[in-house]
Amino acid sequence: MKLLLIFLLGSALVFTACKKDGAAAVLQEPVPTGTKLSMGSFTSNTHTTTGMVKVIDSAGQRYLVFQNFSTDNGPALRVWLSKNTGVADYINLGNLKAASGNFYYPLASTHNTGVYTHVLVWCEAFSVLFGHAVLQ
Repeated sequence: MKLLLIFLLGSALVFTACKKDGAAAVLQEPVPTGTKLSMGSFTSNTHTTTGMVKVIDSAGQRYLVFQNFSTDNGPALRVWLSKNTGVADYINLGNLKAASGNFYYPLASTHNTGVYTHVLVWCEAFSVLFGHAVLQ
């Protein structure tokens, strides 16, 4: 019984700890327009995560564009490009700009979205995958 209580408290900590202050609540930045190269819909993992993500080419510059995005807020939320939903091989694009809204990240020419096909919203503080999208 005591072990079960410890397990339940530990599980509650992992699932609620990432709901502390972190990214801005809502961000509505004007997003780049151009040719859509790939896109995906967010799928929830440990936290409800919804919206679309697109790779856009605008005059030779590529952007990762989040549209109608929403997730729970949390500390140390990062945006990673990965080969899968694991954390062994990824490219850190930086802090999640907002828990909801429309925003974007510029992509370097070395960010190969043909290989790094998964966009992860990762809580670095607690090693928790909030949600992910697969670029197709």
